[in-house]
Amino acid sequence: MSVKSFDIVAYQKQDHEAVCSLLVESFKAKFQALVRLEDQAIQQLLMQVWVQNPYSTSMKQFVAKENEEVIGVLSLKWKPSYSSLPKTNLVSLAPLLKQFGCFNVFKFLTGMHALEYTPAADECYIDHLAIRSSHRNQGIGRHLLAFAQHFTVESGFHALTLHVAHKNQGAIRLYHKLAFEVEQSKYNGLRHFWFKEPVWHLMSWKENLHSRREHR
Repeated sequence: MSVKSFDIVAYQKQDHEAVCSLLVESFKAKFQALVRLEDQAIQQLLMQVWVQNPYSTSMKQFVAKENEEVIGVLSLKWKPSYSSLPKTNLVSLAPLLKQFGCFNVFKFLTGMHALEYTPAADECYIDHLAIRSSHRNQGIGRHLLAFAQHFTVESGFHALTLHVAHKNQGAIRLYHKLAFEVEQSKYNGLRHFWFKEPVWHLMSWKENLHSRREHR
């Protein structure tokens, strides 16, 4: 597949099911570390607790589409201004507990909370980036990261950041190739407990540093 045969467009509500399916496929090991459910049930649970607002003023999600099929997803977020705090999506727990069980819902919500990160005022953060397995190693991830870098500059942020587990050396190598650098490495007890991944790196890309390197 040519890397030019897909489009990067803003997420719409009708993409929700396809995006959740893609996230379950891409982060299957993490979800299975939290709950003992089949993939389809995990997707149904995710669809109900993770409700995206396409009009949010503190996050933006994009999807890569090939022939209208979602083949990649990129979610960016930043610190909201006090005048535009996002509305909280209230989830009714009773139906979830009945459908998926108390233990599964508790672990799922707690695990998702352990992955939360609050960006600084001048920071754009990659909340997640995923590519469908059938379309990996075809340059789509690079294009989505380049898209995120462009969005960061155009939006006036000073840095684009992301978290990556130390074990994920393949992703770390890709980020280095795209001029991301490790800002800090920390042990995270909650992430170690839930996902068996103790050390996480906060990596960042800064447009001014990247430009300086290009002109050396």
